[in-house]
Amino acid sequence: MLSFEQLRAEHPDDARLAAHLGVNYDTCHLAVEYEEAAEALGAFRAAGIRISKLHLSAALKVTPDADTRARLKPFEEDVYLHQVIERQPDGTLTRHRDLNVALATDSKADEWRIHFHIPLHCPDGEWFASTRDHIDGVLDALQTDPSLCSHLEMETYTWEVLPAEMKNLTVVEQLVNEYDWTLAQLRARDLA
Repeated sequence: MLSFEQLRAEHPDDARLAAHLGVNYDTCHLAVEYEEAAEALGAFRAAGIRISKLHLSAALKVTPDADTRARLKPFEEDVYLHQVIERQPDGTLTRHRDLNVALATDSKADEWRIHFHIPLHCPDGEWFASTRDHIDGVLDALQTDPSLCSHLEMETYTWEVLPAEMKNLTVVEQLVNEYDWTLAQLRARDLA
C-alpha cells in the first residue's frame, strides 16, 4: 500500500494529488480509537493531507460494568462488525474485533468505545454515552477554518438493527431528527 509520501515522491509534479487525494475523516472511527479531534486534524494538516469528506457519526461509549455489559447484548447482531476498544486503568488500549468477543472477556477496563453508529441526535442514556464530543471538536475546527472541508455527510446506517428501546421512531423520523440535529450544530457555529 502506497503512503501519501510515496505517492508524492513518485509524482512530484502532479498537481492532481493535492487537488484530489485526501482522506475521509470519520468521527466515529477516530473517537473509537480515543483520538482527540484537534490533534488528529492537526496531524493531517501537518502532513499536508487534505480532508476530502467529514463523516459525522457517533459511537457508543460505556463503562463496562456487569449491568452495562448485559444491556449491550441487544447490540450484538450479525450484519456489522462492532469493534470495541477498551481503555485500561493505566491508559493502554485493548482492541476486540467485535462486541461478542469483548463481552466474552473479563474486562477490567475503565471505558469501552464501540463502533456501533448510533443516531447523532440520540441523547446519552442512563448507562451509555456517545462520542458526539468528537463531532463537536471537528465542527469547532471547521468553524475556525471553514476551508478545512466542504463535504459533510451524516453516517448512521444502523437504523434497522438498533435495539428495540432505540427504535421508537420510523427511519424517516430518525433521519429528519438527525438532519435537524446536524443543522442546529452547524447553525450554532455559523456554518449553515
